[in-house]
Parts: sequence; structure tokens; C-alpha cells
Amino acid sequence: MQFLGLGGTDEVGASSYLYLLKEGNLLIDAGLRPGQVGEAALPQLDLLQEHPPTAAILTHAHLDHVAALPVVIRRFPDLPIYCSAATARLVPLVLADTLKVSTEQGAHLFSAGEMGRTLERLRPLGWHRRCADHGFAFTLSPSGHLIGAASVLIESAGQSVFHTGDVSNVDTPVVNAAWLPPEVMPVDAVVSESTYGDTLLPSRKEQVRAFSAAIDATLRGGGKVLIPSFALGRAQEITQLLVTAMASGLVQKVPIYLDGLTRPITEAYEEMLPLLPRALENRRKTSGQPVFLSDPVRPVADHRDRARVIGEDRPAVVIASSGMLHAGASPQYARAWLPDPDNALFVVGYQDAESPGRRLLELQQGGDVLLPTRQGEREAVPAHARIERFYLSAHADRGGLISMIARYKPGKVLLTHGETAPRSNLAGYLGSKYEVGLPRAGEVVALQDSGKRRGSFISAPKRRLEATRERHARKPVLVRYEPTAHELRVILPDGLDAELFGEGDYTLEVLRGKLSRIKLTQRDPDAVGTPAAGQPEEDAARPEPEGSPV
Repeated sequence: MQFLGLGGTDEVGASSYLYLLKEGNLLIDAGLRPGQVGEAALPQLDLLQEHPPTAAILTHAHLDHVAALPVVIRRFPDLPIYCSAATARLVPLVLADTLKVSTEQGAHLFSAGEMGRTLERLRPLGWHRRCADHGFAFTLSPSGHLIGAASVLIESAGQSVFHTGDVSNVDTPVVNAAWLPPEVMPVDAVVSESTYGDTLLPSRKEQVRAFSAAIDATLRGGGKVLIPSFALGRAQEITQLLVTAMASGLVQKVPIYLDGLTRPITEAYEEMLPLLPRALENRRKTSGQPVFLSDPVRPVADHRDRARVIGEDRPAVVIASSGMLHAGASPQYARAWLPDPDNALFVVGYQDAESPGRRLLELQQGGDVLLPTRQGEREAVPAHARIERFYLSAHADRGGLISMIARYKPGKVLLTHGETAPRSNLAGYLGSKYEVGLPRAGEVVALQDSGKRRGSFISAPKRRLEATRERHARKPVLVRYEPTAHELRVILPDGLDAELFGEGDYTLEVLRGKLSRIKLTQRDPDAVGTPAAGQPEEDAARPEPEGSPV
């Protein structure tokens, strides 16, 4: 098995990956670079002429993963395209918007007819349903990034690779976290995204609280709030968070306007409630009202309606695409509202290095930012409004990615979909355990582990230690709390000593997402009366309270 990145390897954008397999070639995704125009927005699709794809898979419907697909179908008109049912429902909206925007920019990449022929090639595939129609086999599982987003398990000639796609390990109001196998499922390789590979994201609960408080403060001060948002996934999550906050009194109740592609996407979400978390469908049955498009949410119908909203002299919240302020409706609101210090612009998603959104974050407050006009030109706008970022990401952070990769116990890991710093940082954390590659676009990379890491690079004692870890990985232990010393003690079973863990602080994950930080220290069980680390001598001989099995 070999991997060939056509785009989206050392960047976030133009995601397109080709797997060169014994039985044929599998193309995963074909997206555009946000902010680029014409041919510059495309991945290296010419490489497909040398390696024609047998089948294609769409991991999800974001434009940086699907918007170049009609260009692929122009060259390979009989190519079958597999995706989830939700992705098949959303792709037409994203392609239609891409065609509209690119036509306005005078650099459209495909025609309406080519878009129609592309949609005819879509083949919806159910979760966990193994497809082996092309010699090789693949299975889709939910990746948690947004509705319909998929990871892909690929099987070829007795080998396997897990392609994460864009992945999230956190539940949100509009999508459940990524599916993971209940037991470790070894594969030959994992090809993983690395968007936040250098980041440990803050608590989502605290970010939502701070986000709500910031919006409320702006509204009560008479200002307006602009939230540039990815139209698909993020806009619907923000809408749900704000409606809930307004209903509970945490945020002043004002109109929430949806503009740009966010409006038709949100309408589609209403039609796909059975595919969303069950709580949303239960809410509609209980209330009898639409989940996403009921008061105070109001779609913006057209450019005249947008002009009215911009000119209104009262507090309001606008959620508009695009999320990076590259194009669409959000720059129009930003040009009008950024000069006023009473207003606010809150960033809730990833911003690429060249985006106006990244420039705003660097400015914070004061200075000019170049924003696109409807004519495709750039206009300098003074940014005096409050600018702040809130981490409500739909991507797993470094810890989440490391945990997910460990579940598949690969021999080799390739990191894609990330800028240089996140990829390199994550590679540093993974390198001691796996053979890690950082492929470049256009580079063919073997997916098999070379054997170097397992052979000469790991000593025999360390291999024995790894075997011990595996043997005891699921062994029950006792946890006891010592109230005098305020210590939580893990009682290791026979045959399992502290060498297994090494020195350092450890995190014990508890149900409901709460974290309790504990420190493991060695203690001699035969040394009666000898105090454990941090325990006063006069308390050492007291009997320990009963523990609870974990």
C-alpha cells in the first residue's frame, strides 16, 4: 500500500488523498483551498492521470474536501463516489454555493452541468457497512467532525490503513463524538489529520460559558455581534448554544440572523433530524417547533434583507459564512460593524495563515484589515470592535489525536491536514512510539512500517516493558482515598510494580467528562508504619479506608 497526497498534506485546504493499492486506486476527497481563486485553489489533480482512481470516498461535505470533485468527474466521468447519507444530502448545497461564488469572482472551475453529473455519481453508504465491490474493501464510521463526517478503514491484500478524516472526540449539541472500536484494533498504518496537533484545547464547557458572557456583555452595551462561521456544522452548533443561552437568561434575547450558506444548510439540518443526536429530535416532538429555525432565529432572505439588518440600530447577533472572512456574507457585515468599538466580532473556528480572520486575531483591536468586497476586490477596514477567539473547534486536539491513534496501534502514522508547527509538534509526541511520516503533496509514501522502530530503535528491556503494559492493560485495581494526607492512592495488584508507569503526573479520567489529577508514587507494602510520600509520620500506621474497584 502507498499514499499519495494531492493536497491538504502540509496545509488545511485542498484536501485530496490517493491510496495506491494492489487491486486499484482509492481517492479520498477532492477539495479547494479557501481564499484562492481558479487553478490555484485546486489540489494536484494532474497526478490522477498517472494513477487513475477506481473509486472515490468523500469524508464530509466541507468545501475544502469536496468542492473540486466536479473537476475530477470531468476527467473520470464513470468514477463511483461513496459517502454517508448526510454528506450526500449536503454536497449539492456546497457545490452550488462554490459555483455561485467562483462565478462572481470570474474564475469558476466547473459548470452547472458538470456539477449535476458529479451528483449523479454519489453512492450513499451506511455506517459500518463493508464495501468490497472494487477488490479492495472500505468501511465508513462516524468521525464526529460534523453530521455525516466519516473516517475510513481501508483493507487491501491482507493489510489495513485507517484514514481519520477530520475528527473530533467531543460531543456537541449537533453531532456525537467520533466512533472508536471498543477494543484496540491494530492496523498497519493510520493517516491522521493534525489541525490542532500542537494544541491542548481548553475546556469546551468553560469556552461556551465565556462565549455566552462576551456576547451578553456586547448586547447589553448596545452593540452588535458578528460570528463568521463555517456554514456547515459550526453555524448550527452556535445557533443551538445561543438559543439555549437566551432561553435560560444567560444572554439577552435578541434576533439571531443566519446569512449566506448558513441559511440553506440549516434548513437541510431540519430535514435531517433523524441523523442528528436524539435529543434534538425529541425536542421537536415535545415542542412541536422547528429545532433550528424557530424564534429568535431569522434567516436573511437576500441582499436587500442583509442591508436592512446591517443598518438596524438595535443589538443583534449575525452568524454568517464564510468562517474565515474570505468571501460570502460575513465580510459585508464586518466592513459595516468593525469600525464601531461597541460591536464585537468573535472567531469560533480555524483560521488559515492568509485569511482576514487570522489577521484580525493578530490585530485584536486597532489597525486595518483587508476585507473582500462583492466585486472581488480588497478594502482596508479599521478594526475597532472587540475581537476575540473562542475555541469551539470541531477538530480533536493533540491529546485527542494521540488517544485515538493509540486505539488502532499502527506500525506507521502519516500526519496530514495541518500547518508545519502542528504537524511537527504532534510528530514529536508520536515519534517515540510509532514510525511517523510528514508527507509532502505529490510524494508517494509507503504505508508499511519499515521495522526500524520496532527493531533496532527499541531496546529489549523496553519491548519487555511494553509487553507487560499490554498484559496488564485491562487489569482491575483498587483506588483508595486517604483523607488525612488528601491522597488518592492506586493499589497495584501483585506482579505489577510502579516501573510500569515511570515518573510523572498522571490523569485519571472519570465519567461525565470530569478530570481528577492524581500523582502515582511507589510505596513499600511491607514497610508498616513508613509514611507514604507526602503523609505525616503520625498518620502512617492508621488503617486505610476501604477502596472501590475500578
